[in-house]
Amino acid sequence: MFNINKLRQVIMKKLFLILSLAMFAANVSNAQTSTTDDTVYRQVDRSPEFPGGSVKLWSYINQNLKYPEQAVKAKVTGKVFVRMIIEKDGSINTTSIEKGIGFGCDEEVERIMKAMPKWTAGIIDGKAVRTSFVMPVMFAMENKKSK
Repeated sequence: MFNINKLRQVIMKKLFLILSLAMFAANVSNAQTSTTDDTVYRQVDRSPEFPGGSVKLWSYINQNLKYPEQAVKAKVTGKVFVRMIIEKDGSINTTSIEKGIGFGCDEEVERIMKAMPKWTAGIIDGKAVRTSFVMPVMFAMENKKSK
């Protein structure tokens, strides 16, 4: 007789084993490349942080982001996903758009990312390291009703 619960257990065990091996392989490959000074990490013990935390980060973005005129005219909205490398000293020297929406929005996100103040660097084993991560930046038109 077919036992669905036994089949589920077998599948879950195999899935757990596969995921465990994948996570182990990712950590091993990250550790193997750590001998060079220029390694860029995606997983760190302590993540980089904007001065003042996430509330200050979003405040900085809201204060400095200018909606491109081209995007306003075309009524473009959406998220721009930007990859940044936070250097050991907390500066941002490298940015790249992972997924953009065009109409000047991608360039605007890169502009404000490069102009940011220094972050607290990512940490591995108590040492500052170069860290890469992707951050979404939302472009949304405000609906203002006339009085």
